[in-house]
Amino acid sequence: MVCMGKTFKITLSVFVVLATALFAVEVFSLPKVTPELKADAQEYYNNECKACHRWGRKFAAPPMKENVAQYAEKPEEMVKYLMHPTPKHPDIWPAMEITPLTEDQAKMMTAWLLYILDNPEDPGRPK
Repeated sequence: MVCMGKTFKITLSVFVVLATALFAVEVFSLPKVTPELKADAQEYYNNECKACHRWGRKFAAPPMKENVAQYAEKPEEMVKYLMHPTPKHPDIWPAMEITPLTEDQAKMMTAWLLYILDNPEDPGRPK
Protein backbone atom coordinates (compact mmCIF):
# COMPACT_ATOMS: atom_id res chain seq x y z
CA MET A 1 0.00 0.00 0.00
CA VAL A 2 2.88 2.38 0.75
CA CYS A 3 4.33 1.86 -2.77
CA MET A 4 1.04 2.76 -4.44
CA GLY A 5 0.94 5.98 -2.45
CA LYS A 6 4.48 6.86 -3.51
CA THR A 7 3.79 6.05 -7.15
CA PHE A 8 0.63 8.12 -7.08
CA LYS A 9 2.46 11.10 -5.54
CA ILE A 10 5.24 10.89 -8.13
CA THR A 11 2.75 10.60 -10.98
CA LEU A 12 0.75 13.51 -9.62
CA SER A 13 3.90 15.62 -9.21
CA VAL A 14 4.99 14.92 -12.78
CA PHE A 15 1.51 15.79 -14.03
CA VAL A 16 1.49 19.10 -12.13
CA VAL A 17 4.94 20.05 -13.44
CA LEU A 18 3.96 19.23 -17.04
CA ALA A 19 0.62 21.02 -16.78
CA THR A 20 2.31 24.09 -15.33
CA ALA A 21 4.90 24.10 -18.12
CA LEU A 22 2.20 23.69 -20.76
CA PHE A 23 0.19 26.65 -19.51
CA ALA A 24 3.30 28.77 -18.96
CA VAL A 25 4.14 28.60 -22.66
CA GLU A 26 2.96 31.73 -24.40
CA VAL A 27 0.79 31.01 -27.40
CA PHE A 28 1.50 33.23 -30.39
CA SER A 29 -1.48 34.74 -32.13
CA LEU A 30 -2.19 37.63 -34.43
CA PRO A 31 -5.16 39.93 -34.06
CA LYS A 32 -8.23 39.39 -36.22
CA VAL A 33 -8.21 41.53 -39.35
CA THR A 34 -11.14 43.85 -38.82
CA PRO A 35 -12.07 47.01 -40.73
CA GLU A 36 -10.53 49.01 -37.87
CA LEU A 37 -7.28 47.05 -38.00
CA LYS A 38 -7.15 47.48 -41.77
CA ALA A 39 -7.57 51.24 -41.44
CA ASP A 40 -4.94 51.53 -38.71
CA ALA A 41 -2.44 49.32 -40.55
CA GLN A 42 -3.01 51.08 -43.85
CA GLU A 43 -2.44 54.46 -42.16
CA TYR A 44 0.78 53.16 -40.57
CA TYR A 45 1.95 51.75 -43.90
CA ASN A 46 1.25 55.01 -45.72
CA ASN A 47 3.10 57.05 -43.08
CA GLU A 48 6.05 54.74 -42.39
CA CYS A 49 6.54 52.21 -45.21
CA LYS A 50 5.27 53.70 -48.46
CA ALA A 51 8.14 56.15 -48.84
CA CYS A 52 10.43 53.23 -49.72
CA HIS A 53 8.28 50.15 -50.34
CA ARG A 54 5.88 49.40 -53.16
CA TRP A 55 3.77 46.28 -53.01
CA GLY A 56 4.83 44.53 -56.18
CA ARG A 57 7.92 46.26 -57.47
CA LYS A 58 11.32 47.48 -56.43
CA PHE A 59 11.55 51.11 -55.47
CA ALA A 60 13.89 52.46 -52.78
CA ALA A 61 13.50 49.09 -51.03
CA PRO A 62 12.52 45.55 -52.01
CA PRO A 63 8.90 44.85 -52.98
CA MET A 64 6.78 44.48 -49.88
CA LYS A 65 4.97 41.50 -51.37
CA GLU A 66 8.24 39.55 -51.59
CA ASN A 67 9.18 40.54 -48.04
CA VAL A 68 5.82 39.44 -46.66
CA ALA A 69 5.81 36.18 -48.62
CA GLN A 70 9.02 35.14 -46.85
CA TYR A 71 7.10 35.17 -43.57
CA ALA A 72 3.84 33.57 -44.72
CA GLU A 73 4.56 30.35 -42.83
CA LYS A 74 6.32 32.02 -39.90
CA PRO A 75 4.45 35.17 -38.90
CA GLU A 76 6.07 35.21 -35.48
CA GLU A 77 9.41 35.86 -37.20
CA MET A 78 7.92 38.82 -39.04
CA VAL A 79 6.70 40.28 -35.75
CA LYS A 80 10.18 39.85 -34.26
CA TYR A 81 11.77 41.48 -37.31
CA LEU A 82 9.44 44.49 -37.17
CA MET A 83 10.23 44.91 -33.49
CA HIS A 84 13.98 44.66 -34.13
CA PRO A 85 14.63 45.57 -37.78
CA THR A 86 18.10 44.69 -38.99
CA PRO A 87 19.41 44.93 -42.54
CA LYS A 88 18.83 41.72 -44.47
CA HIS A 89 20.79 42.71 -47.60
CA PRO A 90 22.92 45.75 -46.70
CA ASP A 91 24.95 45.26 -49.86
CA ILE A 92 21.82 45.89 -51.96
CA TRP A 93 19.42 47.95 -49.85
CA PRO A 94 19.99 50.63 -47.22
CA ALA A 95 18.88 49.86 -43.67
CA MET A 96 15.31 50.83 -42.85
CA GLU A 97 15.16 54.10 -41.02
CA ILE A 98 12.19 53.31 -38.82
CA THR A 99 11.54 53.25 -35.14
CA PRO A 100 11.13 49.63 -34.09
CA LEU A 101 7.49 48.75 -33.74
CA THR A 102 5.91 47.79 -30.46
CA GLU A 103 4.68 44.21 -30.21
CA ASP A 104 1.08 45.34 -30.77
CA GLN A 105 2.05 47.41 -33.82
CA ALA A 106 4.16 44.57 -35.23
CA LYS A 107 1.30 42.09 -34.79
CA MET A 108 -1.14 44.52 -36.39
CA MET A 109 1.11 45.06 -39.41
CA THR A 110 1.90 41.36 -39.73
CA ALA A 111 -1.78 40.41 -39.61
CA TRP A 112 -2.69 43.03 -42.21
CA LEU A 113 0.22 42.34 -44.57
CA LEU A 114 -0.42 38.59 -44.51
CA TYR A 115 -4.12 39.30 -45.10
CA ILE A 116 -3.20 41.45 -48.12
CA LEU A 117 -0.90 38.71 -49.40
CA ASP A 118 -3.85 36.28 -49.29
CA ASN A 119 -6.37 38.85 -50.56
CA PRO A 120 -4.57 40.79 -53.31
CA GLU A 121 -7.81 42.29 -54.62
CA ASP A 122 -8.55 44.04 -51.32
CA PRO A 123 -9.12 47.73 -52.12
CA GLY A 124 -6.81 48.70 -49.24
CA ARG A 125 -3.84 46.85 -50.70
CA PRO A 126 -0.76 49.04 -51.04
CA LYS A 127 0.13 50.03 -54.57
